[in-house]
Amino acid sequence: MNQYIKISEKSQKRHGKWREEYPVEKDTLVTFGKYKKGERVGVWKTFLGKKLYQKEKIGKKQTKMFVYHKNGNIMERGQSKLDISENERHWYYFGDWKFYDENGKLKYIKKYTDGKKVDSLSFHQ
Repeated sequence: MNQYIKISEKSQKRHGKWREEYPVEKDTLVTFGKYKKGERVGVWKTFLGKKLYQKEKIGKKQTKMFVYHKNGNIMERGQSKLDISENERHWYYFGDWKFYDENGKLKYIKKYTDGKKVDSLSFHQ
């Protein structure tokens, strides 16, 4: 776990299974997943305490993201993209992002094009 692969004499990248920890207010976010030559691949899960907080399904062209309420119900879900060029890495939301209350009822939808919010729909209860 937490290994690097040598790319050249002066460069190495994360590779294989990884566990990452990030301190937050009164707890720690713990993330598990895999890297392939420095890029995240496959399914990544992030826990806050012992509860699933976020799940990412990382594909070649897009990532599906899910964020969860403390009770385990989905809080938000949507898609993002990562465009990589020689000079920069650009990560952004696209398509519909859906947001839910703690009971799983749809609250609103935000629509994104190239990372910019272009529309928003609210559902009154």
